Amino acid sequence: MTHVDAPPVELSASTAQILATVFTGLAEARSEVELLEAALVYLRPLGPFAINLHLTTEFEDGVPILARPVAQWFEGAGLVPPPEADIDLRSHLSISQLWYDQTAPVLLEDIATDPRCDAVYREFITGHGIRAQAMLPLHSEAVGRVIGVVVLHFRAPRAFTGEERSVLKTLSFGLASFLASRRLLAEREESLRQAERQRRMLTAVLENLPVGVYLAEAGTHKPLLANQIGVETMGRSRIEDGGKVYYEAFTIYRPGTRDPVPFTELPLYRTLATGEPHAGVVDVVSQGEGGGIVTLELQAAPVRDESGEMFAAVVVYLDVTERNRAEAERTQIRDELIRTQAQALAERSTPLIPLGDDVVAMPIVGTLDGARADQIIEVLLAGCAARKARHAILDVTGVPHADTAVAGALLRAAAAVRLLGVEPILTGIRPDVARTLVGLDVDLRGVITLSTLQEGIAHATRQATRR
Repeated sequence: MTHVDAPPVELSASTAQILATVFTGLAEARSEVELLEAALVYLRPLGPFAINLHLTTEFEDGVPILARPVAQWFEGAGLVPPPEADIDLRSHLSISQLWYDQTAPVLLEDIATDPRCDAVYREFITGHGIRAQAMLPLHSEAVGRVIGVVVLHFRAPRAFTGEERSVLKTLSFGLASFLASRRLLAEREESLRQAERQRRMLTAVLENLPVGVYLAEAGTHKPLLANQIGVETMGRSRIEDGGKVYYEAFTIYRPGTRDPVPFTELPLYRTLATGEPHAGVVDVVSQGEGGGIVTLELQAAPVRDESGEMFAAVVVYLDVTERNRAEAERTQIRDELIRTQAQALAERSTPLIPLGDDVVAMPIVGTLDGARADQIIEVLLAGCAARKARHAILDVTGVPHADTAVAGALLRAAAAVRLLGVEPILTGIRPDVARTLVGLDVDLRGVITLSTLQEGIAHATRQATRR
C-alpha cells in the first residue's frame, strides 16, 4: 500500500508541550511498559477504553504472522500485565495488511461502515464492544520492517482531527525509534548500516518535532545533537560554538529579570550531575539578528545505556515568549476591565442628581470609609463644576451610623464645595447620628443642616429664586 504524506499541521502550544513531555518520558523509558506509560500522556485523553502494545515476532513473505503483547492499558485499571500467549495475525490478515508496511497510523473511525473491514473482522471486533480503532505501526528503518503496533480501542465511532493525525504519526515514529533502540542495544546486533539508518530516522523524528531538542554528553557536557528548530530558537545556524558548552555559549537570566542563572541551576546541568529529570523556565539572549530575549520552558532527562549507566542527557525546550506575552496582555485587559467596572459601580453608588439649574443633590447610602469619601468628594466637585451649581445637598438618611470617618468625610465634602462657591446643605441627620456627631464635637458651623431631603430641596429652591 502507498501513503501520501499529508501537509504539515501546526500544533497548538498545549499540544506541543504535551508532546515534549511524552518524548522526555520516552527518552527515560527502560522497558516497553515504560514506553507505553510515556505515550499515555497524549493517548489517554483521546478517549480509548484500552490500548495495546504488540511486538511482531514471526514473518512469512515479509508479512507479520505473530505478535507478542508486551504492554497494555485499560480504562479504570491502568497498566496491567499482558497475556503471555502470542496473537495469531493470520486470523485478521486483512487488517494486518493495513498497517504492517505503513509508517502512518491506520484509523478505523467507524468499523461498522469502514470498507476496509471484512465481515469476519467486523463481527469479531464489534462483539467485543469495539466501534473504532487507531493502529500505530512501529516501523523501524534500522531493522528494515515493522517491529510492533500500538492499537487504541474505542467504544464509539471516533473521528480524528488533523492535529491528532499529525501527532499520532509523530508519536508512532517516536515509539518505534525508542523501541528499536532498546531492542538493538539489548540484543547487541546493531550494525553500522543499521546505526546509520537509525540515525536518519531519529533525525527525521527530531526535525519534525515542534519543540527544541538538545543532547549533551555526560561528563563533558559537549553537544551531541540538536534539532533544527532548537538551533533556530536560540538564533543560531549550527550547534557548535568554538568548543563552548551550552552554559558558556549563551547568556541566561531568571524569568522576567536580568539576574544571571548560575549554570549549576540549569535543568540540563542538574540532570547530568544527578541523573534525575529536572525542569525549569529561563530567559535566554537570542543570538539571532537583533538579539532579544526568548523565554524557554525546559525539561531535561537522563539517557542511559543497557546497563543503566547515563551516557547523555536530553533537554526538550519550548519557546513560550509569545504565549507569556499574550497571557500578560489578557491579564492587563482583565485588570483594566475590573477597574472600569469598579469605577462605574462606585459612581452608581453615589449618584449626583441635578434638581435645577444650580441645585444638585447626592443621596449617600451605606457605610463611609476613607476611599469612598474621596470618591464622593471627587464626584461632587466634578458635578458642581460641570453644572455651575450654587447649592449642593448631601443627604445622609441612608448612612447607618456616624463615627469619626463619617464626620471627617462630611466636613471635607462641605469644605471642598464651599471652595467652589457652592453652599453645602446637609440633610437627613437622624437623632442617633446627631448625638454621635455632638459627642465627637464635630463643628458644623457654616453648613446648613435640615432634617429631610425635601426641606433641603425647598431651602435651595428658595435661595435660587431670590437670586
